[in-house]
Amino acid sequence: MPGKFSSFHEDFSQLVSSGPKVVVTCATTAEMIDCSANSLPQKLQNLEIKWFQLNVDDFQVPDKNNEEKWKYLLPTFKNTVLSGGGVIFNCLGGCGRSGMFSMRLLREMGWSAEHALERLRSFRPCAIETEDQMSWASKVD
Repeated sequence: MPGKFSSFHEDFSQLVSSGPKVVVTCATTAEMIDCSANSLPQKLQNLEIKWFQLNVDDFQVPDKNNEEKWKYLLPTFKNTVLSGGGVIFNCLGGCGRSGMFSMRLLREMGWSAEHALERLRSFRPCAIETEDQMSWASKVD
């Protein structure tokens, strides 16, 4: 989450430096406010980067509402990747929820669970923190 480990400005600059087309915050609004990241949606919009929020509590998986929102947004995420754009998932620490949604997107795009997890953990060893997150991330609709 921008503002969690260093200044919001530094973290935001790093977030957008890779040129994502879509940023998905997988944290709660309260977590965003605690990190002084409540300006994130507007700052991304100013750069013409789409922003979405999947409001999931730390160490948890999506509830029914966020599961439905995921299904609704999935074509946008897939089309972005297939057209050469980047999708970044961020959460409070950048491990559990971010890893869970990243792996699920890879699974939905045809990757095996093993390959997706191996690839994610080669960049982020802490990706996916709980068995429930692993179970949710491994599914394909």
